[in-house]
Amino acid sequence: MGKAAGFVVSIFVAALMVSAGVMFSGCEKADVKETFKIGVIAPLTGDIAFIGTGMKEAILMAKEQAGDDTRYNYEVVFEDDQNEQKLAASAAHKLISVDKVDALITLDSPSGNVVSPIALKNNVIHFGIAVDPNVAKGDTNFIHWTPATRQAELLARELKRRGIRKVGVFGTVSQAGWKVYGDEFVRAAEREGLSIVTRQNFHDGTKDFRNLIARAKPTRPDIYVIEAPTPELEILTRQMREAGIDTPLTGIETFEVSGDLGLFEGYFYVSAVEPTSAYTTAYKQKYNKNAPICSGNTYDIFNLIVSAVEKAGASSSKKPPADRIAAELRNIRNFSGALGILSIDESGIVQSDAQLKMVKNGEFVPLN
Repeated sequence: MGKAAGFVVSIFVAALMVSAGVMFSGCEKADVKETFKIGVIAPLTGDIAFIGTGMKEAILMAKEQAGDDTRYNYEVVFEDDQNEQKLAASAAHKLISVDKVDALITLDSPSGNVVSPIALKNNVIHFGIAVDPNVAKGDTNFIHWTPATRQAELLARELKRRGIRKVGVFGTVSQAGWKVYGDEFVRAAEREGLSIVTRQNFHDGTKDFRNLIARAKPTRPDIYVIEAPTPELEILTRQMREAGIDTPLTGIETFEVSGDLGLFEGYFYVSAVEPTSAYTTAYKQKYNKNAPICSGNTYDIFNLIVSAVEKAGASSSKKPPADRIAAELRNIRNFSGALGILSIDESGIVQSDAQLKMVKNGEFVPLN
């Protein structure tokens, strides 16, 4: 009888232990956070790899600062598109189908335009650091960049203020973003009463600009506005100087993509607003270098997404669907970001200011 009783007690204890194990296992599972994945498609190699590297560093800094005190875990996956549309498209498909990301971030209008429909089709949140408003088409697509109209208006007003009346324009028509800048500037210049005495368009990959320069030179503008990526920007500028044109240059964003700032020393231009000192100081302390263009946007995008996801999923441990996250994003007002106080309008575009800057001693210096 003793052995039988002991056997029964052992079974009872074992059952209790199994039951407790199940209970504790259930508690552990309940405490496990779901993971929200963000895929970043950026030029990590190539001519503008410094921008992609800045984006990567900025989002990792934002993730570190967010810490673990969030409803969900946030994971970031990177893909290199070398600033090429085809690579951006394949990266988006890979991130969605293999990595199962919940959101995407892209750089520049060409990449944004090919990824936007992919994100929309797969019901994935997408933020483009882009100027072309088409990137924001669709409920799940957004843009975080100062609108081209705002930048063009500032440049036209500044030219008028400086007494400039005759303007020449060189610009690429291959990339939507640069073309948007050129088109918006021409419209803004006309509204301010400026005269566009020549406009010379070209395609990406152009290496010989001598015929375009020869057509523009006789018009003798007071200044040239150039809207072009690197290396066309530098090639065009050198060939203009070789042709004896020493006319000042300006543009919207143009100089900030150049790897040879000596060509533009002393020239003013318009860009998106400078990041706050709090952001630039934090970036420099962490990485021992100045924050490059677009890093502040990437930092903001991570925080905007996290804010929207946390609010959309406030009543559940399950990740919220993309439509609820998108709705929360469009409700964001007066958000304190790296690029100042931000709001997102109904079209999905983050509203931020434009700013005058100058290339001085190889750096981009804001002008009052």
